[in-house]
Amino acid sequence: MKRVLMLGMVAALSLGSAQQTKTVNLLWSGAITGPTSDVGGPYGAGVEDYCKYANEQKLIPSFTINCTVRDDQYQNPITQRIFEEALDRAKPAIYLGYSTGAMLQLKPLIQEVKMPTIPASAHIGLIEPPNNTYIFLPVSSYSEQIVALMEYIHRELKKNARIALVVNPSPFGRAVVDHAKRAAQRLGQTIVAVQEVGANNLDNTALLRNLDSQNVEFILHQNVAGPVANILKDAKRLGLDKKIRQMGAVYTGGSDLIRLAGDAAEGYLWASSYYTLDENVPGITLQKQLAQKYGRSTDILGSTNYTAGMLAAAIAVEAMKRAAQRFNGRIDNETVYQAIIGMNGPNAFKPGFAVSTKSGIEIDFTKSEQTGAEGLRVLEAKGGKFVPITEPFTSALFRQVRNP
Repeated sequence: MKRVLMLGMVAALSLGSAQQTKTVNLLWSGAITGPTSDVGGPYGAGVEDYCKYANEQKLIPSFTINCTVRDDQYQNPITQRIFEEALDRAKPAIYLGYSTGAMLQLKPLIQEVKMPTIPASAHIGLIEPPNNTYIFLPVSSYSEQIVALMEYIHRELKKNARIALVVNPSPFGRAVVDHAKRAAQRLGQTIVAVQEVGANNLDNTALLRNLDSQNVEFILHQNVAGPVANILKDAKRLGLDKKIRQMGAVYTGGSDLIRLAGDAAEGYLWASSYYTLDENVPGITLQKQLAQKYGRSTDILGSTNYTAGMLAAAIAVEAMKRAAQRFNGRIDNETVYQAIIGMNGPNAFKPGFAVSTKSGIEIDFTKSEQTGAEGLRVLEAKGGKFVPITEPFTSALFRQVRNP
């Protein structure tokens, strides 16, 4: 209670200051260095560049966005300290978070201070009770993307498939395991093994030989691109690339995987909610323009994580803009929350970074539906790039196994 009262005073002071200075605060913290920085670096760059663009274009009339980008080195205590310092010194109107572990740790505090939060993590537990009111996933969850791949296998590749899950040794990696097991029961598939693999997997011979001996037909990855690339290269070296089909969710694909795995990535299937760099849509066009304008490298430009950071920032900026319009120039955590849960129906948001659903909706939220982009596609690595092989769809099975 003491903290709530203190934050209320800070909020009032910040509000008064914001009205005088026409400045509104946005905070992102994530792994610019340290583990998973291959994701966090481009993601943070996307946040930073979209904020610059928003200020240059005056997307929020009469306001300047004070966009703070901090490196938490993928360490939960640092993330906690950065968030608490921001609350005490300049309470942001919205917080863009990062890792699963840190976000799960911050959930109670986010609930207590009523801070609208958009994490990079797509762990479904972040929007499950308790303490889930103020957290919103910009795209479909890790679990939904893995279940969607299992549906794709069942529908297009093999009935009664034998599957191995290879996941990161962290809450991020383990997030999908229970949902995948429930989906397998519904589809008649067998989860033969669940293996945890981190970034030190330089020789995966034993892992692959073991899975082959158990007649595994498909490996589903919930990880980052580096460990997946090492497994793909070893599978090709062992001649198992034609025998075991590999695929994965979110951070396992995209240009990062192509760059790390080379031709061993050919045929890899990837579930993603984002458009690719080859597609002519407004968000990707803007991404190319901003990367050139702000001198970003080719690797950052081509990274889906750069797209993801821009989408998170775009949702935040749009919510602040709508808050100012709806609440007579008042932009704070309370009005931004109201703007986010009103982002639906004719007021849905369409920045052009994520694929739309069949009904044409890209980003929408309500008080009870806290996933923004519910459309996703399966893409295949062909000729050194990922190509969509399905139309956008939403996993019906995931909604059945989410809360059985």
